[in-house]
Amino acid sequence: MAPDEKSKFDIKAASQILEEVVKKVLKDAVYRADLVPEWQAAIYQESIARLTQLKGTFKYIVTSTILESVGAGVHISSTSLWDAESDGSAVYRFENKSLIAFVYAFGLSV
Repeated sequence: MAPDEKSKFDIKAASQILEEVVKKVLKDAVYRADLVPEWQAAIYQESIARLTQLKGTFKYIVTSTILESVGAGVHISSTSLWDAESDGSAVYRFENKSLIAFVYAFGLSV
């Protein structure tokens, strides 16, 4: 790759990473508000570690929302202004009987 050529954020690979990490951390979880920060820290640390192994030079942002599944609706959205030729985002939604989680990964080329 030429020095000024940017690589494209691999949405498919990032989505797969998020899915694997979230399922590992939350697979048998029962919602407890006091455990949410611990789950989020584990998701963030492993996601960032694995994302940085993808090709390209990116700054990564990983965010999450974890809430108790009580039958209420939830709407989550985001928007960004970036270089559509190289930057991107991936999202993974996880749900079990006790909780719902949304994890986003943003890759911004440098």
